[in-house]
Amino acid sequence: MSDSFERGINVLKQPLSILPEHISDLVLEHIRQNIHYEPVIGIMGKTGAGKSSLCNALFEHPLSPVSHAEGCTRKPLHFTLNAGGRSLTLVDLPGVVAH
Repeated sequence: MSDSFERGINVLKQPLSILPEHISDLVLEHIRQNIHYEPVIGIMGKTGAGKSSLCNALFEHPLSPVSHAEGCTRKPLHFTLNAGGRSLTLVDLPGVVAH
């Protein structure tokens, strides 16, 4: 972990010292987990709704195959977006056929 992150954790230890140690340890662990959380977002919808086109537009690059005639996505495709030292993963899922 970065030095600035550890400095921030150390700053929090003083105010948390009024709590029982096991509680302050839980609070600090929860903060650590949330700071480094990387979300995974699934794009779901009907076949041909434009899920793959949305992924391509968000990444400004044709990563996911698209067709005007039929659904192209046969298995989940994972794409990771990195910005400002953070990342998230988009999952382009195959379309759902309504019955």
